[in-house]
Amino acid sequence: MDAEIIAIGSELLLGATIDTNSAYLARELAAAGVNLYRKTVVGDNAERIAQCVREALERADLVICSGGLGPTPDDVTREGVALALGRPLEFRQELLDQIQARFSAMGRTMSESNRRQAYVPAGARAIPNPRGTAPAFLVEDPRGTVVVLPGVPYELRYLFENAVLPYLREERGVTDVILVKTLHATGLGESVIGELLADLMQQANPTLGISAKQARYELRIGARAASRAEAEALVARAEATIRERLGPNLTGDAPLAETVVRLLRERNLTLSLFEGAAAAPIYRALARVPGALDCLRGLIVHPLDQPADERAASALALAGARDAAARWGSPLALGAQAAATPDPSGLTPVCVALVTPEGDREVTRRYDLRQPEGWEFVATLALDLARRYLMGDAA
Repeated sequence: MDAEIIAIGSELLLGATIDTNSAYLARELAAAGVNLYRKTVVGDNAERIAQCVREALERADLVICSGGLGPTPDDVTREGVALALGRPLEFRQELLDQIQARFSAMGRTMSESNRRQAYVPAGARAIPNPRGTAPAFLVEDPRGTVVVLPGVPYELRYLFENAVLPYLREERGVTDVILVKTLHATGLGESVIGELLADLMQQANPTLGISAKQARYELRIGARAASRAEAEALVARAEATIRERLGPNLTGDAPLAETVVRLLRERNLTLSLFEGAAAAPIYRALARVPGALDCLRGLIVHPLDQPADERAASALALAGARDAAARWGSPLALGAQAAATPDPSGLTPVCVALVTPEGDREVTRRYDLRQPEGWEFVATLALDLARRYLMGDAA
């Protein structure tokens, strides 16, 4: 079965509300073995909603709409779906009774405008909503099934799990499993990883996709099978190939910072930091990991107060790391220092040093630090240097 999601609400287009419903539905559909190929966001306009539904039904067996089922004039999802399917809206007394009962249970008086919520396209199957006042519905059309859910997240989740999933399994025969596993890599460019894994990225099952973020890469393996065991076997074979080809550049199942914290704990080691910039990128990356601060002995933040070229920055990074290690008595210390000014291309040399009982390690790269995101590259460089040492990499 192929599906599309249509998220409805002008607030989504304006950026006033983040569309968490579509992310939830995407995960649930994948777990249920339903292919999701597109997601559309449309405002509160009946004509445009109708157009989106018509177009989705040309491509998909299942269309799930969310939002626009409230009682106000701008809630026009019912009208849009009815228009797309060529069906008039019809009043359902049983739905109005449910809405009235909901208001009574809350000790409130129902407004006359709530009557609008008791209308659904002719022939639709109403889905009672015990979590709110907006009944959902689904319509079986020769082109496919359209499911319409309220936009309130906890109402949508409840109705999907307790009404939509049972419908898909029991009446539409959805039984396959789609399993997704994410691996993490760094130290190689996206193009290099793509070349090493090109054959895996071209196959149909399992699939492989790459997402890049500040020199860190997510490798998503997706497998479809009739059972979870079969899907796990497909994923395992693909993962084994990826591990063989990427070697130490594959950081594992967890993001880089989480991996470093785990390795520090496993080896009963602590880490101190020297940050030569107020942005403190290494500390900020680690601080996002729950419990990471237990592994940190201390932090020195000392932005440059005088110009420094690349050679001076390298010396400052190493000296700062040694100072942090000595000050707090930690076996490991990371230091990072950027040069004071970028080179003519706009890239700034950044030097990272790692102090260890076996000796010091240093690496220098050039990054665009004119944007705040540039500092995340520095954190990646430093944490990967630490990870490689903790993994026993001699380089």
